[in-house]
Amino acid sequence: MSDEAVEHFRAFMKAVGLRADQDPELARTAERFTGLMGELFSGLDEPAPAISTFEAPGLHDGSASSRPVLTCAIPFQSMCVHHLLPFFGTMDVAYVPSEHIVGFGSIGRVIDHFAAKPQVQERLIIEIAEHLQTTLNPAGLLVRLRARQLCMEMRGAHKHGELISIEARGVLASGELRAECIAQFQRAEKSL
Repeated sequence: MSDEAVEHFRAFMKAVGLRADQDPELARTAERFTGLMGELFSGLDEPAPAISTFEAPGLHDGSASSRPVLTCAIPFQSMCVHHLLPFFGTMDVAYVPSEHIVGFGSIGRVIDHFAAKPQVQERLIIEIAEHLQTTLNPAGLLVRLRARQLCMEMRGAHKHGELISIEARGVLASGELRAECIAQFQRAEKSL
């Protein structure tokens, strides 16, 4: 972050009564805080990551192409755009391949990228699903996000709880395969 950001945050700290002459631990807080914001909001300035895809032998022989591929309980953290407090949890991703399969590391990089900016949970899941759908073009896609919201726990309601969002496309938008994937997601969360 810039020197200007550090100076603005120092002024903010002074305005709310946080002064280094009262607590010496605050002496470098402005630098640390603005550095943290630079890390947490790196997704604002970076392009979305490329997704590694692979053709798979036997993908179109009628057996593999209709079965979903699941990646469960991928951890993430982001910052609420309204209060700049963290929200964090796990994401589950299921897709039914059409022409390619995806490298599993790519899914994690996509999640990290879109979470690395001030966000709301509802928009985060849509951005991730749209990027995966556009890049991978699967026959079906299902993304489930489970998160604790510190803006709900530390202020306002002062209640602990998980918020769950689901975004689905194609053959996973409804039906038996969708239900099977959700059941697998739930089994995975219980095993953690």
